[in-house]
Amino acid sequence: MTGEFFGAAVFCITAAALALVLRQYRPEYAVLVSLGCSVVVLLWIIGGIAQIMEALEGLLDDSLLSRDLVQVVLKCLGVCILTELAGQTCRDAGEAAIAAKAELAGKVTLVLVSLPLFERLLQVAETLLSIS
Repeated sequence: MTGEFFGAAVFCITAAALALVLRQYRPEYAVLVSLGCSVVVLLWIIGGIAQIMEALEGLLDDSLLSRDLVQVVLKCLGVCILTELAGQTCRDAGEAAIAAKAELAGKVTLVLVSLPLFERLLQVAETLLSIS
């Protein structure tokens, strides 16, 4: 995985240099280079994400945690990654206001996705309070 990270880092530095040069002459192409780099790197790390998922499933099999709760956490992780990607891409395009709206949408989505965790937490608290 370290070699893949090194390759991704070199690719990103090369894309950043290309975008910097293009920004002087054709700013619209610089945004496309940035977006293309983001997509390529995201596709590049999917293998690493798959390894993480396999490791987490192995840990889940050995734990007492509900799969539903872990799915919520993984969905939240995916929302965080996509929100960061969207926000940074918008900032690269010079659209800070749109980036802020993308991040706000990500935060609202996180709350919506995590509602089952809050419901479960309240159920556990209610159970603990009724025992004592």
